Amino acid sequence: MKFYHSLKFRLVATFLIFGTLLVVFNGIITFLLMGRNVGRLVDNLLETEIDYFLYQYEKDQTTALPHSRFINAFKGLDQIPEHFSDLFKGLEPGVYTLMDKNTHRPVHVGVVQLPDTSDIYYFIFHGRAFFEENDFLNPRQILMLSLALLLIPGSIIGIVAVRMLFKPMKLLMEKIRDLNPENIPEKWVEGSRKGEIGRLTANIESAMTRIREFITREKQFTRDASHELRTPLTIIKGAVEIMETQPEIEANSLLKKPLGRISKSVRDMEITIETFLWLAREENEPDETCRVGSAIEKAVANTKYLIENKDVDVNIDIRENPTLNVKEEILYIVVANLVRNAFQFTTKGSVTIVSQSHGITITDTGMGIAPERLDSVTQSHIK
Repeated sequence: MKFYHSLKFRLVATFLIFGTLLVVFNGIITFLLMGRNVGRLVDNLLETEIDYFLYQYEKDQTTALPHSRFINAFKGLDQIPEHFSDLFKGLEPGVYTLMDKNTHRPVHVGVVQLPDTSDIYYFIFHGRAFFEENDFLNPRQILMLSLALLLIPGSIIGIVAVRMLFKPMKLLMEKIRDLNPENIPEKWVEGSRKGEIGRLTANIESAMTRIREFITREKQFTRDASHELRTPLTIIKGAVEIMETQPEIEANSLLKKPLGRISKSVRDMEITIETFLWLAREENEPDETCRVGSAIEKAVANTKYLIENKDVDVNIDIRENPTLNVKEEILYIVVANLVRNAFQFTTKGSVTIVSQSHGITITDTGMGIAPERLDSVTQSHIK
């Protein structure tokens, strides 16, 4: 499993994304509020500077226009910088915050008309110089500082929180890994934590208990089926053997062939029952090997009676005869089913069986399968 598919990674990533968005939204809101507050601060500075100038001018009309690091005063539009003249044209007395189209920065200006003259004075606030000197108000630096101060501790807290959250889950996974449905430890649920993990543990124990009951019923059915099927087969087999020893049967070919087929069918049924019982056991790792060619020849010999009265040629081509790590009875059942189908549904022509290293191929000249049924041939009990 790739690391980004794990629930732990997704939780940590969620913490980081949530923290980042929280910091960004907080920064945006802070900057908006800060911008309004800074704008009010600048307006207050301009108003204070203008009021002080008017106060001094009433006392002494020769008072010079104020010039400082942040505020410069100009008499008339012809004295202010050229790129401001169009921006300030037509402004009535007052304090304004305008947007410079060239620099896309706000421009703070105070417009004053002295009571004894018609001249217009413009008090311009130098915002860039103010912010450069007070660089602690740089929005970009504030955002980066906020990210560093909030995301780094937030990431550490998120990782620790995820570890604490996954600790009971990790313990439960370790318990499940060693759990055997047939041998559930006593008080398995009581050793787990309360809450969701406890309920999950109880549900797992309940599911394991049901699986154990299914396994018990399956084993009981296997034992019963083995006993119930073997008994009639033994009786049939014994009766056939007795009948085959009778001289009347030996002299009558009409009875000898059917008895031979019954005897073969009984042997096949015994093999099938033993194989299915072996497959039903949990410890069914194959400890035997078999040759593919032997299973093919046996399957053809035991099912060839199906084409005795048909004009069908059988071709066995053992190009390669690999050895498989499987019981011969299992391979025989698989091959015999395929060969039986080919013999049953071929009335004329040929059946060819080819054995190669990559598999067994059986082709025939029979009626084939209808195209609309091809998608369902691999389903169980489809004929």
